[in-house]
Amino acid sequence: GGAGTIKKITFVEDGETKHVLHKVELVDVANLAYNYSIVGGVGFPDTVEKISFEAKLSAGPNGGSIAKLSVKYYTKGDAAPTEEQLKTDKAKGD
Repeated sequence: GGAGTIKKITFVEDGETKHVLHKVELVDVANLAYNYSIVGGVGFPDTVEKISFEAKLSAGPNGGSIAKLSVKYYTKGDAAPTEEQLKTDKAKGD
């Protein structure tokens, strides 16, 4: 779906069925950009409002491509994500 669509993605991790709520923020076919946020799910930290991912593809050398991904945390109040959360969540977005 397009921007605003919320998808429930179910997966198995360590033999356990889990899910995340994935909200599409932007689909830009002309500029090869796709932005989405994780807005909830099993194990989603209570201190986090959402985790946003911005992905962009561009032409690379010799017919290849370059992919760029940025991750932004939006916390509730003054809460800050731990280093472990940052590493774990980045790996999930890759």
